[in-house]
Amino acid sequence: MAEDRDAAETLSERPELASALESVRPVDDDSETWTFEDVPIDSGTFGELVSAGLVEKVDGEYRLPDATRRALDGEEVSGTTDQEETDLDLTMPAFDVDRRAAGALVGALALVVLFRTVFSFGSVFRDGAVVLSGNDPYFYRYHVEQLLAQGGGFDAALLSELPIPHGEPLMVATLYWLAGLFGGTASAAGTVLAWYPVVSALLTGLLLYVLAVKLTDDRRVGLAAVAFLATTPAHAIRTSLGFADHHAFDYPWLVLTALALVVLAGRDERAYRDPRAWLAGLGLGAGVAGQILAWDYGTALVVPVALVIALAVLLDVDADRSPLQSNAPLLGGLALAALAVQFVHGETGWHTDFVTAVPLLLVGGVAAVLAVGEVVHRLDLPALAMAGAEVLGVVAAVFLVPVLVTDFWARAGDRADRFFATRNIVETQPLISGDFTWFLLLGLVLVLAIPPLIWASRRATDGSKPWLVAGVYTWYLLALAAVQVRFVGELAAFTALFGGLGFVWLAHWVDLAAIPRPFAAETATPGPRGDETTDGGTRTLRLPTAREAGLLLALFLLVGGVGVLQTPIKTSQLTIEDGAYQSAAAIDDHATAANLSHPENYVLSQWGRNRMYNYFVSGESHSYGYAQNEYRTLYTSANESQWYRSHRNRVGYLVTESTPDANTSARSLFARLHDGFGSRQSTVGGLAHFRAIYASEGGTYKAFRMVPGATITGTGPASSTTTLTQSVEVSGASFTYERQVRTDADGEYAVTVPYPGEYSLWNETVSVSERNVTAGNRVR
Repeated sequence: MAEDRDAAETLSERPELASALESVRPVDDDSETWTFEDVPIDSGTFGELVSAGLVEKVDGEYRLPDATRRALDGEEVSGTTDQEETDLDLTMPAFDVDRRAAGALVGALALVVLFRTVFSFGSVFRDGAVVLSGNDPYFYRYHVEQLLAQGGGFDAALLSELPIPHGEPLMVATLYWLAGLFGGTASAAGTVLAWYPVVSALLTGLLLYVLAVKLTDDRRVGLAAVAFLATTPAHAIRTSLGFADHHAFDYPWLVLTALALVVLAGRDERAYRDPRAWLAGLGLGAGVAGQILAWDYGTALVVPVALVIALAVLLDVDADRSPLQSNAPLLGGLALAALAVQFVHGETGWHTDFVTAVPLLLVGGVAAVLAVGEVVHRLDLPALAMAGAEVLGVVAAVFLVPVLVTDFWARAGDRADRFFATRNIVETQPLISGDFTWFLLLGLVLVLAIPPLIWASRRATDGSKPWLVAGVYTWYLLALAAVQVRFVGELAAFTALFGGLGFVWLAHWVDLAAIPRPFAAETATPGPRGDETTDGGTRTLRLPTAREAGLLLALFLLVGGVGVLQTPIKTSQLTIEDGAYQSAAAIDDHATAANLSHPENYVLSQWGRNRMYNYFVSGESHSYGYAQNEYRTLYTSANESQWYRSHRNRVGYLVTESTPDANTSARSLFARLHDGFGSRQSTVGGLAHFRAIYASEGGTYKAFRMVPGATITGTGPASSTTTLTQSVEVSGASFTYERQVRTDADGEYAVTVPYPGEYSLWNETVSVSERNVTAGNRVR
């Protein structure tokens, strides 16, 4: 019967409810009906029993349905035998597709895609080129294109020769494989890198929906969570079209790992006989291995796994469950992750032995915790004894781990110093600061998520392992993001999860929806809209009326409006400005006409756009280190000759932007170039080695070619001064290049100019050719 199967499956997924029902059963045996005050369980657990249909309400009182009693007795459904009960359960759950819920999910996922494409599409795809956003995406683009060029498409043999084996090897290998799948050309690589963050967001949204529904048994929470994820700037900009950074690659692995843990946390001591639990263990192994292999610091993202297991074993011991039997699939999944990482490391050389040792240490530590927990359970010791054993285990690990991994703690300290180093980069700044960064990146969703997060933490202390998983991940990522804002994208999925739960409760509070199922479990009473505890759950999804839909939209904008407004603003700050791209295109045209190749065509610019400029000019976008160190000298140096001699063998072109240092003086090279195109201004002399080739509309961006210049020499009146001029027209600007020339006591003079043409000095006219300028010739 369906009722029997539902009850059995619920108790299988929520073993903690079975023990609660056993304490209710004696009361039910003595009375036909009873009240909440008659049973020895807390209101939260009682509410969950009612909302799950394990306790039914009759004439204002309660009783246990026959289906619940049969499930508690372990009676078989549909005539199964005793022999079958002892065998491995190979049945899979039936898939009941709710068309309304499926349609709503498609709409929510479409919103995810919309907020990641509509604000950047025109900036990414322009003039037949793929212009990735930001700076670092060109690093990955460079390496993917280099691999494609080496192998003539995808070549698995090249996976062991990745140029960044200790950085983000799995991400680069995946993008390389996809680019090969779509043609294996540089154009295919650009398209794949542009769209991969959007696909990542789509996968993350789908996994988040499953996670939310698995936790809450309420589809409305899942839909609200996906909608909040769609409009959270912290996640939307990191997964926007064209922003092919490594963080977007981490998000699906992270949510997959949390989802697998939630599924495993809902299993009881029979988990080791449940194929679905082992399937979840496989998902856990994939998630952990993916995080480790995806990023050099991916080890930081598996820390919650260790925290969850340490606390979950305490809950198992406290509930008199066998930790080993309950968590066998979990241990198997972690063992699979460790083996996978070791295999890939051995075959390809990806990552250092320190990084690849982490999953081994994790599975060893978990095995030890489960073994000790099993001993504590069998000896019937209290949970406090297990907590003490875990503390002693941590102390022992401090001394034992270095024996297994040489200089482990010293290397861990060095990595931590680099990891938490605060550099002059936005992503290393703290989330919680005086400029309300948290509000601009997370909006009011964070505020809405805090009360449900606290509630979930309390439920975890009451013994709920699934809520323990969600709570640990959220608190950990919140702490990590508070230190460095680059982790706010990882946090966004979990604030969206709890924000979705808070939103459904808020809608219930204003009489627009039934109470969320987890909160209905707390009250075990119908809400103001009637007894609709199944509305929006896993069974049905009621469509709102037109009035309700309008009010729900207004409520959503009240909470998520900050994200709706900030996402386009933040996205536009990542995309490449038209002036910057046109500067790169102008330099590329000029370098091609001059037949220059790398390093002669190297572009020096602000480091935050340097990879972009050099990608479009030479394709060499693997590093911005030189620009980061040397561009700043333009602000501080006024000696052109010295600066030119220091950089002429390394720099071919220069781009200036209207963002000078506050301390820049009028005599600095930057000011003389950007404000006057290198021409003489008032008391500031002109420049000899910088030739303007482009100026953007409004003059925000200006591009220059560094040249030796032609040196004009001659004679004139002794100790006299004249002005040399040349009319110059470049794309986007026209100006008069002017220099002041002075003769010495003998009437001799010498002046170097970067532009060809005719120059008049006193009563003479001198013709300077293009070759004179580029070869550094002297012209008399």
